[in-house]
Amino acid sequence: MADARGPNEALVKKESDLPAQDPLVSKSSSGWMLLCALLMTASIAWALWDEAFGQRPWKSMQREFVSRYTRYLDSIKEKSGQSETEIRESAVYQQLEAAEKAASDEVKEESDRLDAEAKLAQKKLDAITDTFQNQRGRLTVISYNIETSEGSAKERYKRRAEEKRAEIVTVEVPTGEGDKVKTEKLNYTQLEKLYDEQREIKADRLGKRAELLKTPSELRKKKDDYLRNQLIGFTPTQLEGLKTKVASYDYSILGHQISVGAYNIVDRCEVCHAGIREPVELRPADLAPDGPGKEPDSLARAFVSHPNKEIFQVHNPEKFGCASCHWGNGRATTSDTKGHGRHKFWLWPMFEKENTEAGCQQ
Repeated sequence: MADARGPNEALVKKESDLPAQDPLVSKSSSGWMLLCALLMTASIAWALWDEAFGQRPWKSMQREFVSRYTRYLDSIKEKSGQSETEIRESAVYQQLEAAEKAASDEVKEESDRLDAEAKLAQKKLDAITDTFQNQRGRLTVISYNIETSEGSAKERYKRRAEEKRAEIVTVEVPTGEGDKVKTEKLNYTQLEKLYDEQREIKADRLGKRAELLKTPSELRKKKDDYLRNQLIGFTPTQLEGLKTKVASYDYSILGHQISVGAYNIVDRCEVCHAGIREPVELRPADLAPDGPGKEPDSLARAFVSHPNKEIFQVHNPEKFGCASCHWGNGRATTSDTKGHGRHKFWLWPMFEKENTEAGCQQ
């Protein structure tokens, strides 16, 4: 007699205990686990670097500023005791002054002639400008009426225009001989010609004079720059005090952040532009990477003093901040592009150099 099967045994088919090719049994996963571990380690290392350095470029900038500023203070310490008289009597200054005087004397006669001709042209313009502008203004009105009128009215205005152009006016024109003037009777065409001629003469003489004085002006600037560079205005003790202050520089954001709660202003510009309010006047060449007086780089230009410190007397940065006048994103510190607001996501990019005070608030 056949074996009787239970109802469950007839319905359930037993499967094999393990698949034929179980990847966890037949293959090693240690290589993939190692790769994942390395990728995770690299991601953590990158995240730490980005947090500590990548998002904080100002840290290296501040260290560079302290190094260059200290070096510059050391370079001017030996000159700090000199007075203006001593500098003016020095051999270098005397040589620069002699070169500037020789260049000025060489062109003085021609420069004076051009200047006199330009001034005479200006006197003639002063004498005829009001009369010319009055006549031109009346003709402009008549010309407008000609354009907007029709029929007999248009013809009437045309005749009036011809009469106005033919009208004789009297002007007193300087002759250039002291206070003497010459009385001239001119119609509009002659008056306009005289006016245009004097403007051209003035522009021509001033242009030639400027070109003539270019070399003396450059030498004068060189002489004045030398005096300014040598005249420090600080005693050795004061410079040592500045060096002590720089030695304990605050390498942070909050130490250089401007916050004005009343106006919701938070500006961190001085985190990077560290020399803006320093008492010593700093120029790009002073903070050059190869030493004072050398070729400046982009950092040297960022560390300079504010070009118009007098404006701080009426625009206190602690009250106005920086971005309220110059625009840009004063809170951003991760890059100069973001800080200056020069990307498509910021609506108020910093003004260009030519318009740097366009956002004046006072």
